Amino acid sequence: MSGYQIPQNVHGDFESFKRSYEEYKSGAIDDLKFKTIRVPFGIYEQREANTYMIRVKLVGGLISSKQLAALADLAKRYAGGKLHITTRGGAQLHYVKFDDFLAVIEGLHAAQLTGRGGGGNTVRNITADILAGVAKDEVFDVTPRAIALTEKMLAQKDSYALPRKFKIAFSGSSADRGYATIADVGFIAKTKEGKRGFKVFIGGGMGAKSRVAKPYLDFLPEDEIFLLSQAIKETFDERGNRKNKHNARLRFLLEEIGLEAFRELVDTKIEAIRSRGGYEVEFREFDEPKPIVAQSDLALDDETKLWRDRFVYSQKQSGYYGAKVPLLLGDLDANGALALADALPKDRQTIRFGSDQNLYLRNLTLEELIALYPVIKTLSPQTQKSEILGDAVFCTGASTCQLGITIPRGALAAIERALLKSGLNLDALGGFRIHMSGCPNSCGRHALADLGFFGKVLRKDGVAYPAYNIVAGARIAETNYRFAEAIGDISAYRLPSFVADALKLWLEEKSRYASYADWIDGGGKAKLSAIAESYADIPSFDEDKNPYYDFGASARFSLAGRGAGECSAGMYDLIEADKKALKEALNANDWTRIRFLAARMLLITRGEEARSEAEVLSAFKRLFIDTKLIDESFAKTLEGEANESAIKLGEAVIALYDTMDNTLKFEAEKTGAIAAQKAARFKDYRGVECPMNFVRVKMDLAQMASGDILEILLDDGAPIENVPRSVRSEGHAIEAQTSEGTAWRVRIRKK
Repeated sequence: MSGYQIPQNVHGDFESFKRSYEEYKSGAIDDLKFKTIRVPFGIYEQREANTYMIRVKLVGGLISSKQLAALADLAKRYAGGKLHITTRGGAQLHYVKFDDFLAVIEGLHAAQLTGRGGGGNTVRNITADILAGVAKDEVFDVTPRAIALTEKMLAQKDSYALPRKFKIAFSGSSADRGYATIADVGFIAKTKEGKRGFKVFIGGGMGAKSRVAKPYLDFLPEDEIFLLSQAIKETFDERGNRKNKHNARLRFLLEEIGLEAFRELVDTKIEAIRSRGGYEVEFREFDEPKPIVAQSDLALDDETKLWRDRFVYSQKQSGYYGAKVPLLLGDLDANGALALADALPKDRQTIRFGSDQNLYLRNLTLEELIALYPVIKTLSPQTQKSEILGDAVFCTGASTCQLGITIPRGALAAIERALLKSGLNLDALGGFRIHMSGCPNSCGRHALADLGFFGKVLRKDGVAYPAYNIVAGARIAETNYRFAEAIGDISAYRLPSFVADALKLWLEEKSRYASYADWIDGGGKAKLSAIAESYADIPSFDEDKNPYYDFGASARFSLAGRGAGECSAGMYDLIEADKKALKEALNANDWTRIRFLAARMLLITRGEEARSEAEVLSAFKRLFIDTKLIDESFAKTLEGEANESAIKLGEAVIALYDTMDNTLKFEAEKTGAIAAQKAARFKDYRGVECPMNFVRVKMDLAQMASGDILEILLDDGAPIENVPRSVRSEGHAIEAQTSEGTAWRVRIRKK
């Protein structure tokens, strides 16, 4: 079985992306506008000028050997010869040039892979237990469910413009290796009366305000995973906080309205989705390897035996084994990946990418694995080291990320040197989790660590130096979940010594505790704090300049080059950019620019993409003056040359924006000050391409009352194929669809 199939609408979206790409090249659209288009395709700008990262969705980390070879080929041609495994089991290509965007995306699609929804306010890569399908403790294999849900979500138009990112995760057992209990929507496999299903959690997430998810349902039949996920997503889409991206994740909506009120909204959505149909899911099951008689012990040299003991595990399928291939910082050399893809059997699924940024092999006999060892050793020097070194999860930090404060990549190398020099029995630390992020965001998943760190700035005598907050003692399990707790802070300079001392202490005391979290709770927290305190002092800048340079940096530490994150790029970025420019124009008394920006600023809330000044002014009159959201006296301000009255218009638009709520409704609309338009509406959307035609229809319907009729004209081809289906998927009725020459007339009754 292969992974997900790319729905046709994603190919249509790519055609639209190509047009926007050309418009950006020609200057027809600006940086900010193009950012809101490229980020939902998983394309992020790196710190270095004209270098980008392209993220690739791999559901549950599943990737075929053929797809691995295709990714490696793209990495060689466009990304400096390296692949990177993400902490959601996906892949990234770094250092891609702008001119190569289209070639990379076309290469991905040819390999049945996509970055659509890989970034921005979208349904992100759906994750699953790295041992799904082979774990001895799993209830059933969740992989086919994650794939089916991915294909359904990719096909939904409303998956790409949510208030904030939306993450879904699956686990096959209570061990929660898929991290379902920290997802926006998490599923943990269960059975009830002989039927498969899931315990459901909602509202989890990590970041500056991390939350563990709340239990939502004790049992959901497996064939309703899309039904519930879509209902939660639609509720989030309608009620989520679009105005403040720092409080926009699903967990903040839950806190705002309460779990029971949220449940009522979701139940209403479920009934609407049931009535319109199309929520059913089909699972393509894997063919499990046929049981075989396990080989007797093979004659192994000492090196191979040590590798087997460290990284090879037996599967639930008799006679089959898997192996973890530890990768330094999740980086995978393209030539090594090609060699591995070539060496693997082609008659079964053998590769997954893990959220610990390692590669996992599976469904191999012990003889097959041993035969692969030379290839693995070449691919991964970490296989020659203890498991704790390969398991460390560190984000890229300030080496590439706009938000990074510190450089975890450099810190890891320094920590590794310190541990190898320490003489500690590192093999006795197998399974210990060290995680590090370069800033408070959780790309390195520091909140899930036994011992975790995230970047910060400290100062001595007013001089800034790189440092880390210390957290420790996370618990990960269905019924016993806890994020790592704050311990203190440490300079980057002292960090390697601190880690070595902390692990030495744990090795001395671990025999008395069932887990590191138990040790933290049993007095370890105070002991760690004391170690950190003993390292608190650093030399002054005049005494020793080394503490003021981050590991791997050639320049003295500073926050220069740190920028705004692109993760949440969306509608509000465009509005706020226009608002800022409008205020500048008001200060400069530039009447022409004031009128243009005032008219353009809020058009996007109505799904309008007018570009020329004439189009902008016309659309503003139709959507804001004719609807009485803005006083009709301003209609004259839009005529002829701009004059002083533009100042009042600008102030009126800013005032109107201040009344807009998180769901894009203005105060006048909510209070009924604007009379509802009961009469049927008509809109001609010929010449408007997907998906903007659907966005406009959606905004038209948002302004209408239940039962009102909207008639639209659409072009043949993709518009008539996509728009009615999308409208129907949101619960509205398509009452008629008739051909009119080269166009189609569609009659819609609002739900």
